[in-house]
Amino acid sequence: MKNIHKYSKSLLILVAIALLSVQSMQAQKKWKDYLISGSAMFVSGMLDGTIESISYHYENGFKQRFPNANDKFWNPAVSWKNKYYNNEPQMGPKFLGSTTIFACTTDAYHLLRTTKRSIDGVTLVYYMNKECKSNKTFQKRWKSEVKDFLILTAIRCAGFHLTYSLAFRRQPGI
Repeated sequence: MKNIHKYSKSLLILVAIALLSVQSMQAQKKWKDYLISGSAMFVSGMLDGTIESISYHYENGFKQRFPNANDKFWNPAVSWKNKYYNNEPQMGPKFLGSTTIFACTTDAYHLLRTTKRSIDGVTLVYYMNKECKSNKTFQKRWKSEVKDFLILTAIRCAGFHLTYSLAFRRQPGI
């Protein structure tokens, strides 16, 4: 397991070096575009890492970092019942939409997923709008889009790694 963790750190460093190299070659306008969409993707990755942490190692990762976190909201093993009247699924929804459109108001898992999807959607719309205004030929635009996809994915992965592998790292023996 330690080798995997060392490997992921090395991979993250290589990706960061590659990003810095690519960034230094880009024009100032392109850098600003990456700053906006890259920041959004980094936050999206952090939210995803938090979602995975609370889902798969709540007690020995997330809860150790935030010992005073309200389990009724943050712990998915318990909080999923918040959608139901008296926390009893047999009694039906707590309020209209609590099990569907407003599930994001009932627990951290659904709130984080909704926020992550919203950030991803806004970033996609921002990027598509920016690309539609581009005067590049199809071949240049295609290459640029693939490069941007790889860069933004690497930034998102860095955000995920920051939360899942570092901030809320699973503690052994618990």
